[in-house]
Amino acid sequence: MWNEHHLSRDKRDSSAPRSDSFPLQNARASQLNSRYGRPPRSEKDEKGTNIQVVVRCRGRTQREIAENIPVIVDAASNTQEITLKTTNKTYTFDRVFGQETTQQHIYDDVVSPILQEMLMGYNCTIFAYGQTGTGKTYTMEGDLEDQEGYITRDAGIIPRTLYHLFDVLDQEEAEYAVRISSIELYNEELKDLLNPGDDRPKLRIFEDPNGTGVIVQGLEEALINSAEDGVRAIQLASRNRRIAATKCNDKSSRSHCVFTLTVHIKETLADGEELLKVGKLNLVDLAGSENIGRSGAENARAREAGLINQSLLTLGRVINHLVEHSVHVPYRESKLTRLLRDSLGGRTKTCIIATIATAKIHYEEIISTLDYASRAKNIRNKPEVNQRMTKKELIKEYIHEIERLKSDLQATREKNGVFMSADSYRLLLDENQSKKDQVEEITKEIQVFKDNVQNLTKEVEQKAKLLMGKQRELREVNDKLQETKKWLQRIQEEHEQTKQSLEEQVALRKYHQQYGDKLEHFASETINTLQNTVKDNAGLFNKLDRQRSVQEKNRGALHAFKKDVDVKAHKIVEEMLQFKSSIGGMQSDLEAKAQAYADALQKVSMLY
Repeated sequence: MWNEHHLSRDKRDSSAPRSDSFPLQNARASQLNSRYGRPPRSEKDEKGTNIQVVVRCRGRTQREIAENIPVIVDAASNTQEITLKTTNKTYTFDRVFGQETTQQHIYDDVVSPILQEMLMGYNCTIFAYGQTGTGKTYTMEGDLEDQEGYITRDAGIIPRTLYHLFDVLDQEEAEYAVRISSIELYNEELKDLLNPGDDRPKLRIFEDPNGTGVIVQGLEEALINSAEDGVRAIQLASRNRRIAATKCNDKSSRSHCVFTLTVHIKETLADGEELLKVGKLNLVDLAGSENIGRSGAENARAREAGLINQSLLTLGRVINHLVEHSVHVPYRESKLTRLLRDSLGGRTKTCIIATIATAKIHYEEIISTLDYASRAKNIRNKPEVNQRMTKKELIKEYIHEIERLKSDLQATREKNGVFMSADSYRLLLDENQSKKDQVEEITKEIQVFKDNVQNLTKEVEQKAKLLMGKQRELREVNDKLQETKKWLQRIQEEHEQTKQSLEEQVALRKYHQQYGDKLEHFASETINTLQNTVKDNAGLFNKLDRQRSVQEKNRGALHAFKKDVDVKAHKIVEEMLQFKSSIGGMQSDLEAKAQAYADALQKVSMLY
């Protein structure tokens, strides 16, 4: 996908001759024979293709947000449907872009494919239509400045097309020539925005007798050699365009603007024959349809708005007639429709970008724009690739045509041929002059191509020498690079060793830290234990002291008790001895008495 293009391309000389007349469409297309390279038309081409219509939605303005105006449009990007919340009516288009869509997105999805078709040799048109203040000029032009060599994110279709075009042409490395023109249609008057001098004759529109469009007499084309040249030309045209402030838009375009890119590409065949391929892209920024009461237009602004609306109304009628397949289409009722004739129902690939607001206050304009765009979808064009022909054949064709016109003119002077009206004669002269100018242009282009070849040859020789020097420098740089690689390898090895040592130190430090934490915890617990032990020992010693005191007392009491026991024991022994002796006496008495008793009992027993 093509993206933001860098501006730092080699500057090429932008000074170039400008032509006296410029056909908006290829005036020679229908006269060239198919042997010059026209591809066969398909069945689809014969039936025609519908105009592509896309819709871009603009979000609410700060004023609309401050006034709490509701949104009535339901549109999501990358879809094909758009719905009005008030009526639930749904419109279907080729693409719908919501308010969050970027300029890059619009270009990639809509314009980039059309540019490729233009480079294939088609005539293409893209034009923006919608209410004033909905973003038509922003979409087509956007920000035309650059930021440090880059187009800005707000750059519109035209600057992006220029950079993309030259990017593609430079990549193809083909010989080419790019011309641009810019027309303003203001109050039904045409103006060349690239050469707006007041002393210049008015531009006039002539119908191409070949039926391939119109010719604008007096319009100049500028030859550009780079995208920067094209952007500068567009900046000039934008400054010369008429704008004014209204209640709807601080910078409202008060005119229609047609910007045209024409590309001639030389192709060389295998047999060395050179073919010329022509493509054309019209980028049209229409003035906005306007509600005079709401926009606050007065006096001259009101007259401008009336003429703008009138030309847009004619454009709407042309669309209706084309959709209804009417025999007569009122192209000639407005210069705008005459300029867009081949883009509407002709041989051009056309895309319409309809821009709408989303706030409820713009309900009528939203409905009008969507209805207009919906009808335009049904228009069928029959695009044709412009014939490819050799330069020799092209010049021969023009010379033959000039000779034929000279013969007709001579016959008219001698009154021995076909007579024609003054208007036809003037048109014939204009066409003849146009063809001469085209022959001169092509001759100049051939010379330009030759000069370019010579310049390129010199550049090749210079760059060959430069290349040899660069190759020597490259070898030296390669040698230094090898040395640097070896040095870097050593540094890397040292780095790995240092890294490994550092990792070991870090691991050891972590281990020491963990061991230190454990040791500190153990020391803390040991201190607490020792403190508790000291307290316990102190208590134990106190207890021992108390026990010692008790033991001393017990020892004294024991000694006294022992003495007392000894005394009492001696006394008891003595008493026991006395008692024993006493007992012995008593025992003898008892034994005597017992014996006496036993004898008595024996005697008694003997008696019985």
